[in-house]
Amino acid sequence: MWKFLRTFYGFILKRKLAFAGFIVLVIIATVLSNITPYFFKLFVDEIPKLNHPYLIKLLYFFIGVNISGLLINIASFWLGDYILFNSAKEARLKIFNYVQSLDFAFHTGKSTGSLISAFKRGDSAFFTLYFDIHHRILEIAVSALVMLFFFLRLDLRIMLFALLSVVITLVITKFLISFNIRKRTAFNEVEDEISAVLTDNLINYETVKLFAKEKWEEGRLKDKFGTWIRALWGYGNSFRMIDFSIGAVTNLGLFLILFVSLQNAANLKLTVGDFVLVTTFVGLFFSKLWELVFSLRDIAKTYADIKTYFGLLDYKITVQDPEKPYEMKKVEGRINFNKVSFSYKDGKKDALKDFDLRIKKGESIALVGKSGSGKTTAVKLLMRFFDTTSGNITIDGINIKSLSKDKLRSLMGVVPQEPILFNNTIGYNIGYGLPAGRQGKENATLGEIKTASTLANINDFIESLPKKYETQVGERGVKLSGGQKQRLAIARMILSDPKIIIFDEATSQLDSESEKLIQEAFWKVREGKTTIIIAHRLSTVARADRIVVVEEGKIKEIGTHAELLKNKDSLYKHFWDLQIKLD
Repeated sequence: MWKFLRTFYGFILKRKLAFAGFIVLVIIATVLSNITPYFFKLFVDEIPKLNHPYLIKLLYFFIGVNISGLLINIASFWLGDYILFNSAKEARLKIFNYVQSLDFAFHTGKSTGSLISAFKRGDSAFFTLYFDIHHRILEIAVSALVMLFFFLRLDLRIMLFALLSVVITLVITKFLISFNIRKRTAFNEVEDEISAVLTDNLINYETVKLFAKEKWEEGRLKDKFGTWIRALWGYGNSFRMIDFSIGAVTNLGLFLILFVSLQNAANLKLTVGDFVLVTTFVGLFFSKLWELVFSLRDIAKTYADIKTYFGLLDYKITVQDPEKPYEMKKVEGRINFNKVSFSYKDGKKDALKDFDLRIKKGESIALVGKSGSGKTTAVKLLMRFFDTTSGNITIDGINIKSLSKDKLRSLMGVVPQEPILFNNTIGYNIGYGLPAGRQGKENATLGEIKTASTLANINDFIESLPKKYETQVGERGVKLSGGQKQRLAIARMILSDPKIIIFDEATSQLDSESEKLIQEAFWKVREGKTTIIIAHRLSTVARADRIVVVEEGKIKEIGTHAELLKNKDSLYKHFWDLQIKLD
């Protein structure tokens, strides 16, 4: 609890002076709005005296206090909103940026649906918590102090019974809220599972339709709802327990206060005005006591949400940037893997073992081998998605751990096997490749985008579309074919003007015509740049300067296409002969 409150107020107290002013305004506005019963007492006590001028003056003063309280209350909300809106924005930005900086392993192991839920519920909880603490609870606390002050002047027993009602309510609520939080947390876990199923289904709707699995997916969701409804009932019933317990305490307190007040009134120890003051305060405050319970309910409900939201900041970044990153002024593109070994956390054996490779400036290197042999792992280590277990990787003799991750990855342009596109226009997706701040600008011009598209052999296709570069590509680029997405990815890579190009099995699932267009585009744009090609389709790598065959995390053989084919025992020749037969 205290940890998340420290995080919460870390954002709020960035504007300390404004926050202090806000609290003062809330207190003043609450005091002014809560002395109404005292005015009622004065009216009742003065009416029998028939002092009309005094009553009118009292009325003016009463209205003046009410209007002042209203204006100060409005000012407190305005100032409070100024603090809240900015704090909520800063919290969301900080958490978003932190999640962006988390390791590759975090994102591959985390459900997109649960992350979206954490952001949506967490941001809503931030607003709710702020309002409940600084408006509801603070106002109720000030109201209680005002009431106890007047009750103490009338009868110590009345004050004690009112105070006892508050204390017992808080003690009981504490235990009930703890139970409520556990039920809320359990419900959130099941709710995240529901969200994950829905998100997974909506993202993979094409697969669902291809296999006619609509009914099966409906059944899968129904199965989840069985657990969901039980968790929801448990959560709902925890509120019914609060209703019964607090209702019993408040009614007992109300009875005791009114019993003493009636007794005092009957013994003429209280004036009629005093009795009106007590009953008015009791009527106002006990309804506010229920507001206090509702506020604690809200806090209980939002606690689990904001705990998950702020909890994203607790995930550790294992691939850290250096404290003082090395600034590479000129990059040639020489890459060395120096006896690199690496194993995944859940791996039983090394994904790479003593992987030793020298790549020259401007050289094209192809990595081939069976699935799981370590090809993609080598590239992930080069981009520092993971850090090596032993050994090191250098670029131009500089250990990549000496560079910031942003700088390191900005040196590379990647064309992945399955390009993921933003649900935006073709122009936006190609222009996304322009590194932020390059040449003093944030966005690529249409001319730059078209130049990159022409080199990638996709400009003619785009110009044939009705909306050309303003064409929407759909979720994850669903409106484009595989070959079109690959060429768009090449255009995006070209615009980034990288020193090193990584071509990751980008033609493995394409038809011959698309493969031909992509290969033409690729070999045209890679001239003069250090290039790493990962491929199963060996026709893609035949033109590479050197081919590196990887087996079980180790380099099995290296050579040109012609050299490796000459060796009858070559593993590469074995792969080549298999593909010739299949083709």
